[in-house]
Amino acid sequence: MSAFGAQSTKPRLADAMRQLAGAVAVITAGRGPARTGYTGTAVFSLSIDPERLVISVGRSSSSYPAIRDSGFFGLNILRADQQAIADRFAGRGGVKGEARYAGAEWKETPAGVCLLVGALAAIELRVEEIIERHSHAIIIGEPLSIAASSVGEGLVYWRSTYRSTANERALAADGFVALDGAGLGLATSQAGRAIGVPGASEPSPDPWRAAPLAS
Repeated sequence: MSAFGAQSTKPRLADAMRQLAGAVAVITAGRGPARTGYTGTAVFSLSIDPERLVISVGRSSSSYPAIRDSGFFGLNILRADQQAIADRFAGRGGVKGEARYAGAEWKETPAGVCLLVGALAAIELRVEEIIERHSHAIIIGEPLSIAASSVGEGLVYWRSTYRSTANERALAADGFVALDGAGLGLATSQAGRAIGVPGASEPSPDPWRAAPLAS
């Protein structure tokens, strides 16, 4: 019996963590033809003063040695209409390395970090510390430049499915009933119709051209 009274096989940690929704980000690493990167949700702010954030990356991935050896990486927080980019950096269809950068516009910083033009937020980071534990490495990054937009909806990953932060607001306006208390856009109509990520929306104003990266 599980803790909730239902008979089931013993869940793994991965099964539990699928219940934790996370913003989808693309982490970029390496330079030129050696560029690589991955899609992840294991990102959080460690400190505001000084500004530091943390990512967790698999030690067997191609991205880890690229970050470790260069000492820099990029964090790109995706919009709801950038799911195709998330899929490419997740390796869908066998796409690897520099080929993952195709089909999107990138800005390269003087340190060689690739930042996604049109992302909700894009941060250039210098590695401050790496802590290797078991299968992954915890990397603490110091922001060097930041671009952020207040326009657009975020892309969220929950229960192995992409969602949009737009869903709950749009459904509430249309008279739908949200079912998940966390406000993650998992909702159905009163007839029980499941709602997922909406289609691509009209392009929003580009903060990259309105305001250059801070140095």
